[in-house]
Amino acid sequence: MRFNKHELAALASQASQSFDREGVLLLKEKQDGFFRRSEGSYCVHWFRLRGNLLFYLKGPGPWQQPVGLIVLGQHQVKEYPLDENGNWPFQLIWENGICYKLASFYEAERTSWIKAIQAAPYPVINSQILMLKEKLNKIRTTTDITMYRQQKGIVLDMNEVPLCELALFCDNLLCDTHGRPPSPVIVIYVKYSKGLCIKYGTTEIVDTCSNPCFSKTILFRASDGLSRDTVVTVVVYDVKEHVSETAVPMGSCTLQLSTIQEAQRLRVALTTRDNKTVGFVTINGWSLEPSYIGTSPSHTNDKNCIDIPQKILKSHRRSQSLPPRLGLKLKFPSYGNLLKQNFVNSHQVTYRFHSGLGGDITVHEIMAEPKLCYQIPMQLLEIYIQREKELLEELLSVGDISGHWRVKRLELASTHMALLQHYCHSKKCLHQAENAYFKASSKKDDSSLEFAPVNLHLQRMWVYNDTLNKTGFHDIITAGAFAAHTHKAERTGGLIRLVQQVKDITNTKAALNFAAANKIQAEYDNVVAMRRLRDEILDDLERMVVLLQANQHQEVTNISGVIKTKVKSMLALWEPAVVEESLAIIGWPKHHCNDDPENQTLSAIMRLTDQLSLFDNNTDCDNFDVSSSSSSKDTSPIVDVASFPSSSYSSISSNGIKEKEPFKNMYETELRFYNDYFKSEERNILNSSFRSTRSQTKPKLNDAQSSSFESCNPRYGSLRHDFKSTASLEQVSYRCLMESLSGIDKKKSALRNESSSLPSIGQIDSITRENNLMFLKSIGADVDAATMLALENVLKYSDSNKDLTDDDLESLKNVSEGFKAAAEVLVRWLRVSHAALRLRCESTSWAWENSALQTRRYMCFSQALATLTAGLLCWFCSVPSDIVVKVLRSDMGPLCGFEGLLSLYSTEKAMWGDMVVAVEDLQTVVFTLTKVGHSNMAIPQVSGTREALTVYIPVSDSLYSKFINKEHLSFTITPVFFNVGINEKATLAEALGETTPQFQSNNDNLDRLYKYYYKYNKVFPDHMTSSRTSSRTKPLEEVMENLRIAVHKKVPKNIEVLHLAALATRLMNGIRFTSCKSAKDRTGMSVTLEQCSILSSEYHLAEHEMKKALNIMRSEGCRRENTFKNIGIKKYAFTKKQVMALPEEYRPPPGTYGATQT
Repeated sequence: MRFNKHELAALASQASQSFDREGVLLLKEKQDGFFRRSEGSYCVHWFRLRGNLLFYLKGPGPWQQPVGLIVLGQHQVKEYPLDENGNWPFQLIWENGICYKLASFYEAERTSWIKAIQAAPYPVINSQILMLKEKLNKIRTTTDITMYRQQKGIVLDMNEVPLCELALFCDNLLCDTHGRPPSPVIVIYVKYSKGLCIKYGTTEIVDTCSNPCFSKTILFRASDGLSRDTVVTVVVYDVKEHVSETAVPMGSCTLQLSTIQEAQRLRVALTTRDNKTVGFVTINGWSLEPSYIGTSPSHTNDKNCIDIPQKILKSHRRSQSLPPRLGLKLKFPSYGNLLKQNFVNSHQVTYRFHSGLGGDITVHEIMAEPKLCYQIPMQLLEIYIQREKELLEELLSVGDISGHWRVKRLELASTHMALLQHYCHSKKCLHQAENAYFKASSKKDDSSLEFAPVNLHLQRMWVYNDTLNKTGFHDIITAGAFAAHTHKAERTGGLIRLVQQVKDITNTKAALNFAAANKIQAEYDNVVAMRRLRDEILDDLERMVVLLQANQHQEVTNISGVIKTKVKSMLALWEPAVVEESLAIIGWPKHHCNDDPENQTLSAIMRLTDQLSLFDNNTDCDNFDVSSSSSSKDTSPIVDVASFPSSSYSSISSNGIKEKEPFKNMYETELRFYNDYFKSEERNILNSSFRSTRSQTKPKLNDAQSSSFESCNPRYGSLRHDFKSTASLEQVSYRCLMESLSGIDKKKSALRNESSSLPSIGQIDSITRENNLMFLKSIGADVDAATMLALENVLKYSDSNKDLTDDDLESLKNVSEGFKAAAEVLVRWLRVSHAALRLRCESTSWAWENSALQTRRYMCFSQALATLTAGLLCWFCSVPSDIVVKVLRSDMGPLCGFEGLLSLYSTEKAMWGDMVVAVEDLQTVVFTLTKVGHSNMAIPQVSGTREALTVYIPVSDSLYSKFINKEHLSFTITPVFFNVGINEKATLAEALGETTPQFQSNNDNLDRLYKYYYKYNKVFPDHMTSSRTSSRTKPLEEVMENLRIAVHKKVPKNIEVLHLAALATRLMNGIRFTSCKSAKDRTGMSVTLEQCSILSSEYHLAEHEMKKALNIMRSEGCRRENTFKNIGIKKYAFTKKQVMALPEEYRPPPGTYGATQT
C-alpha cells in the first residue's frame, strides 16, 4: 500500500462528514519478538469507514495520523461472545488465511460496525448503485442522446445546420476543505415536453482548475426534436476518479434554448439544491445561419464533390474568453452525398482551440463507416466464384479420358469444388452479417467474415482558422491489418514468406512447380485475352451498325480497320499444333481397365457436374446449409482445404487425403465431401440423377460448318452450362473430335467395350493426327472468314449511302451472329487446351497447397481493396479538381501512404507479412472514373478477373467533364507501406533481432516513394503546392531528405519514419491509411497525434494548446467512441506497463485505458 500512501493518507484525514461510519474499536496487533511474532493485547484505535476502505488511526482520537488500511471484500465476519476483559470481539477472515481481530466496548456498537462492514464490499455497493439507477430511471427517465436517436430512428445528417452551438467555461468554482480545486466537467441535459430528460452532451474534464475553459463544444440539432422552447440544464460535476469516472454534482442552472440564442453570451450562477452558489458558468451561444454559398479557399473542393457546396455561416462569437466580435463569418462544412451514399453511422465531435495569433480554430472531427466494408468483398467473391466455376468446367470439358488422367482430373476438380464451397459460404455470411457496414475488432477471428476489413472507418477532420481565413478537410482511413486473422495460430511468417517459398529456386520441387504454374498461367492469360478480344469485336460490330444508321461512314471505315487488327491478335493467340499435341497426350489406356472402378470414377465426375449445376442455378447460395452465425473454423466448409498452411500439406489426414495415398476412396460410389453442406433433399436429387438413364447419342461432324455442336444430348462428363450458347464445353473435347472425324456412332450397349479399343497417342496414326490438326486450323480460318464476311456486308451498306431497312439490319445481325458462333468455338477449344495443360503439368499436391495460399492472398487483398476504395472516394471529394486532373493526366495516379504499427513478434509478424503482400497487390488494380447520374447510386463496382481487376469509381459530372482525353479516366495507384512497431512486443522484437525484414521493406518503399517524388516534381512545380503549406510546414524536399536519413537509421521504435512519411504523403496530395492489429488502440493514438500535428503546422495551433488538444481528442473524440463500438467499453486496451512501453507521444491520458479485450 506504499505505492499511493500519500493519497490514502489524505483520504483518511478528511472531514468526518466524508465517512460512512467512524468510532473507537480495539485491534489486536502482532508484536515482533526476538525469535517469533506473538499476538499482543488489544490496542485502541480510531476507525473510519469509507466505501470498502477501513482506515485506522494511531490513537483513539480523530486527530491522529493514519497508520493502517483494511480493504474490505470477499471476507467473512465471525462474532464471539463477551470475553474476560468485558469486550465484544469479532474477526474479519479471508480465504488466504489473513485475519483481523477486532473488538468493541458495547454489543450494540459491535452490531452497528458489523452491519456497516458487511455492506462495504464493492459488489454490494455496485448492486446498490444499479438498483438506485433503476429506481431513478422509473421516476425520471434519463437516457443518452445516442440511445434516444436509435429508439426514435433518427439518422444524423452532417449537412444539417445546427440550431445553436455552445462554448462553455466556468469561474470561481469552490475548492474542497483542503483548498484543492475541483476537476470539473459540464453535462448538458435537455428536457422534452413529456418530462423525458436526455443527456445531450458533455465537455472534457479539466483537472484541478477552478476557472476551466472547455474546448469541446455542444451542437443542438432540430432533427432531435429541439426547438426554441426547449429547456436546457447545465450541470457541473467534480470528477473524483478518472478510471471509474466517479463524479459528484457541484451545481446547475436551467435556461431556455431561445434565451441562449438571443443573449449570445451569458454568465449564470451555479447553485445547489439548497440555493447555495458554488461558482459561475459562462455560455457562449450563437445561431448559425447560411449567408452565401461558395467554395473553400483552401484544399477543400466542392465542385468535384458529389454533394452540396459548402455553406458559410454567420456568427457573433470570437472566443470563449474574449468579447464577441460582431459580423464574424464562420464556415460550417457540408459533407453532402458523400457521407449519405457511401458512409453511414457517422459520429461527430466539435472543438474550439486557441491559435497562436489570438483567434480561434474551429475543428469538426468525423468518424463514419464505409458501406464498402462488405460490398467490395462480396463483389470480389463473385469474381472468385466465377473463376473457379470456369476452371471446373474446363476440367470436365475434356470428356471421357483414360483412368490415369481421369483420377487426376477428379482430384483437381475436388479442389475447385472445395474453393467454391468456401467462397459461396463466405459470400452468404457477408450478405447476412448482423452489422451490414461494420466488422468489429472482436469479430476479427470470425472465419465467416474473414474477407471483410476489420474496423474500417473514415476519420475526417475539418478545420477553419478565422484569423488565417484558411479551411480544409483532412482524411485518414483506418482499418485493421490486412491479414488472415483466422490463421493467427500458424507460425508461417505471413504471405511474404509463403510466396517466397513458392518462388524458391534453390528447392528443385518448388522450382518445377513454379515453372509449371507460370506456363499454365500464361495459357490462362491467352484464354482471357481471347475472350476479351471476342467481346471487343462484337461491341465494335454493334457500334458499326449504329454508326451506319447515323450516316457516319468515315467512322465505320476506321472501326473496320480496328476490327481487322483485333482479329489478327486473336489468330496469333490460336496455335492449332500446340492444342492438338496437348489433347493427344492425355489419350486413353492401351489395355482394358476394370469396368467397375472406371464406372464408379465416371459417376463421381457426373456428381461433380450435377453439383456445378446447383452453383449455376443458385447464385445466392441458398442450397448451402450454412449459417452466418458461424464464428470458428469448425463451421467453415473449407476448413480442411484453404485454411491449412502450405507447409503442412503432407500432414493432412482429416479429409482422407495423404501424399502417398491420394484419394484412396476414389472409386467409391459417393464422392467424399469435407462438410455435409448439401441438404437431404438435394442429395436425393443427386442420387436420382446418378441412377437415371442417359442418352449416349453422339453428334456427327461432317464438315467445318458443323463445329458449332448444336446437339444438346447429354453425355458422360457433360456440363449444364450457364452460358447462353447452345453447346456444352464437353462437346468440343478431344474425344468428341476423334469420334466426329471418324463418324463413330455407337449404341448404349457397346459403351463399356469402347474404352478397350481407344488408341493412345503412340498408336494414333499420323493421318488421323493430321486430320485433327487440319480441323483445328479450320476453326481459325472460320473465324477469319466470318470476320471478313461481316466487314464486307457492313462496308457494302456504307458505300451505298442508303438508309438501312429492317431486312438490312436482320442481315447484319446474322453475319454478326456467325462471327460470334465461330469465335465461341475458338474460345472453347482454347479453354480445353488449357485444361489439358493443367492435367499434364499441375501436381495435385501442389494444387492443394496453392489453393490454401491463393485463398489467404485473396482474403488479404479483399480487405486491402475495400480500404483503398473508401480512401479514393474521399480523395476525389477533398482534393481540388485541378490537382486531381493533373495527377491523372500525368499517369502518376494518386499516392497511397499506408502506415503500420505492427510489431514483428509472435502473431503480428505474420500479419505484417500478409499486409506487405496485400499492399503490393493493389498496384495491379485499374481504377476508372464514371459519371454519377441522378438515378445511379454512387457505389463503386468491381469487374474483370483477379489478374485484371477494374474498379469503377463514381465522380460528379463537373469533374468528369474536365477530362478531355477519356484515356486519363483510368489510372493505377502508387502504394507505399512504412511499418514501425511501438508497443512492448516491438521492444522484444528489436531485442531478438527480428526487425530486419521491416528495415528492408521500409527501404524498398522509400525507393518507390522517391520515384513518385521525382515524377511529382516534374508535374507540380513548387508554387503549385504553396497553397497547402504554411510558414510552419517544412518544404517537401527537406521532408524527403529527412525521411531518407530516418529510414536508414537503425534505432529502436523509429517513429520519426512514420511522421515524415505521413507528412510527405500529405504534401504530395496523397491518401493516408493507418493500421495496427485491430485499428483501435495504437491507431487511435497515431490518428489523434497526426491531427494535432496538422493543427499545429498548418493552422497555427498555440504551443501550449498542443498537449491539451491531444488529450481532449483521445479522451472525448471519435477514437474513444471507436473503442466502444468494437468492444462495448470506452477504454483503450492498454495496461499500465504497456502504456509505459509506448513512445511518449502515443500514450493515452489517465483514465482512458485499462486491461480490456483487444
